[in-house]
Amino acid sequence: MTKQHVLVIGAGVSGLTTALALLQAGHKVTIRCKEPGGQFAHTSISAYAMWVPVKMDGDPRIERWTGESFEAFKKLAGDTATGVTMKPIYQLKTKKEAPWFAGQNAGNLCGFRHAEASELPAGYADAYVLSSAPVIDPLVYMPWLYWQVHDAGGLFGQTEFKNLDGIHPQYSVIVNCAGLGARELAKDADVFPDRVQVVTIKSSNIDRVVIDDEGPNARACIVPHNGYVKLGGVFDGPHESYEGADLSTVQGIIDRCNAIAPELKADQSQVISVIRALRPERKGWLPRVEVDRTICADGRPVIHNYGHDGMGYLLSHGIAAEIASYAANL
Repeated sequence: MTKQHVLVIGAGVSGLTTALALLQAGHKVTIRCKEPGGQFAHTSISAYAMWVPVKMDGDPRIERWTGESFEAFKKLAGDTATGVTMKPIYQLKTKKEAPWFAGQNAGNLCGFRHAEASELPAGYADAYVLSSAPVIDPLVYMPWLYWQVHDAGGLFGQTEFKNLDGIHPQYSVIVNCAGLGARELAKDADVFPDRVQVVTIKSSNIDRVVIDDEGPNARACIVPHNGYVKLGGVFDGPHESYEGADLSTVQGIIDRCNAIAPELKADQSQVISVIRALRPERKGWLPRVEVDRTICADGRPVIHNYGHDGMGYLLSHGIAAEIASYAANL
């Protein structure tokens, strides 16, 4: 295997996970990001950060990556320092039918079952229950991941790249984990931001994830973490800024979340924060993970890893392992 000096651009969950996999494979790794020291990528910190089964016909690798990430997070759940726990996840449905993952490896991993009638709130005919799936607390996991990379020898620095030309020749491979910044770095007009608003409340009685993406309370999402619960969400399209939360939407988010999980009993007195975040989307909803030898004028290989939509955490370990494999064979 060829040992590379790899430059990873971006220190969100994708960049840090990829950096760690490369370090563990024996490469030298430098990480550069736009955030100053002590701060983490806003999109990664504000994420719901949970695992659900995913596959997409346009890229069969996605199902494999999610399975590999499940195994990695399940192992990390044995260490309280990581912020990873295994919780039940309820995906509410308006009609009862078998999901694609029933009887498949993805369903077996998380202990899939249909909900009992007594578990369903009003207006729903079913719920896909993942009996035990990873839920990742970003406020704990991201610092933990940073220190894993640091202690493994990763070199950090603050740089905001506008293009991939002129990067120091000491880096034999560049990994592009720039999120929305990849639109400019990779000259990819298919990248765009999808803005989401999330309400964080103080910890409540709930210890399960509940989601309605299609029913009478869509879109609603409840994700309990360590001492707080994230409630969402409002998607208001392709905006360029996450500044200025819209407080007029807070009560609606709380009402929808209370409707899908009656035990929540949330109200505005429990609100800790209201934030907006920009999910890095890509036309076709498929992430870009590939080696590109055309984007750098000097022909250096660039490995792209961006455009994950809301799948950054649940794909992170699978994609990182694949990129480490790419680097070993360049």
